[in-house]
Amino acid sequence: MIVREFRVNAGCEKDFESVFGRDGVWAELLQRGSEGFIETELQIVSPDDRSYKVRDSWKSHWDFELFRAGHQYEVEQFRKWLADKDLVAQETLLGSFYSDEPDGDEDAGLVQTS
Repeated sequence: MIVREFRVNAGCEKDFESVFGRDGVWAELLQRGSEGFIETELQIVSPDDRSYKVRDSWKSHWDFELFRAGHQYEVEQFRKWLADKDLVAQETLLGSFYSDEPDGDEDAGLVQTS
């Protein structure tokens, strides 16, 4: 699971929710790019602060790494598109959490990011 927190610009809440909601543009990109993607969850943390958490769930760490390695260009294009829409004031990566991984070397099979 990858968890990020966003602070959204005033008046952009509904547009942000449509982009990062369960069936939004972001989830569609992840679904097209990987069989290992499970879902995107959007949570409103504070309506007053326009703060949201977005959780992207994957079947395994390997599925996420394969997506990241194979779809870097598409993600960069999405980020440019999102910046042009001026919806997000701040984005913070809160963490990557993995469970139910096979025992063994934690770094086995990781894809290098350069």
